[in-house]
Amino acid sequence: MELCEFTEGRAKIEVPKFEKVTAKTPVFYNPKMEFSRDISVSVMKTLKIKDQGKVLDGLSGSGIRGIRYMLESGTEVFFNDHNPVAVSLIEKNLKLNSLEATVTKSDFNHIYGKFEVVDIDPFGSPVRFLDGAFRLLKNNSYLFLTATDTSALTGAHKDSCRRKYDAIPLKSSFTHELAVRILIGKVVRNAAKYNFALRPILSYTKEHFIRAYFEIKYGKEKTNNALNNIGFALNCKCGYRRLTNEFNPDCPFCRQKVSFSHPLWISKIKDREFVSSCVKEYEALDFLGKKPLELLKTVENEIDAPLFYDIHELTHIYKTKIPKTEEMIKRLKEIGFNASATHFSSVSVKTDAEINDVLRCLDG
Repeated sequence: MELCEFTEGRAKIEVPKFEKVTAKTPVFYNPKMEFSRDISVSVMKTLKIKDQGKVLDGLSGSGIRGIRYMLESGTEVFFNDHNPVAVSLIEKNLKLNSLEATVTKSDFNHIYGKFEVVDIDPFGSPVRFLDGAFRLLKNNSYLFLTATDTSALTGAHKDSCRRKYDAIPLKSSFTHELAVRILIGKVVRNAAKYNFALRPILSYTKEHFIRAYFEIKYGKEKTNNALNNIGFALNCKCGYRRLTNEFNPDCPFCRQKVSFSHPLWISKIKDREFVSSCVKEYEALDFLGKKPLELLKTVENEIDAPLFYDIHELTHIYKTKIPKTEEMIKRLKEIGFNASATHFSSVSVKTDAEINDVLRCLDG
């Protein structure tokens, strides 16, 4: 098997030579996900897990994520993969980086033990690994996960979304935020079976993937409170949109029937103070890429208003000129509302203003 070497962060790894990243690659490694791994390192350093306990890289592949955690944040990492070729390569890559760690060959859902962090980074959906993850987690622990099946989550394949996430997706201008909320909603509902209350501390979408980080607390009351944040996303052709616990089929502005997505997470999708700490940790690591930092800063500055308004969509509906995103944010603030850019779309704004006030600003 011919190998090629990659350098990423402070790590060096060897992987089987490949022309295209697919699920059939002998040992999975996606160079494009360096973006995500850079951010994960800043998250791990913010959590300071090295002072608390163990981290499980449950679907290790080449071992790059766990190796970077060890080298760049000083955490104790346990590696696992069901592929014997991957296990051998992880051991080889650990030696290449002068590291020692436990490496196991197991189906993820058959791993035993308790961990402070479980990181799930699969090819496709993470749903089939959730029950296994919650057996490994405990009170005051953390779950990191990735979903790359964005075609299902964004509504391109509705039946797939219904099967995997037990949710109805909705194609709309804000569909990528809905995708994040559907994913979070599914994870929160799955955790409730184990009396775990999950709170997203950072979540974002980038190109073909969604990445979410959760804080975990144990307890029935906390879990019930978390489930209160599961609800509907409503959308109308007039531009009205809302997250709500109660479904109303009629738009309050134009009286047309609304379309909807359900069930999904309707509360905050990040902890701003936590993200600010991640930004500081990231800036202290001068070997990390610039673009992930730009995204982190945008997420940090996004206001917590649910959903967002696509300026181009609204100007198309109401036949007006297209203002710049910065100008729309300025106009909304001038009439007393909070507003910000959003990482979900460069031509959109997040705001606590209702649609009628957004339309006032659209005309200047």
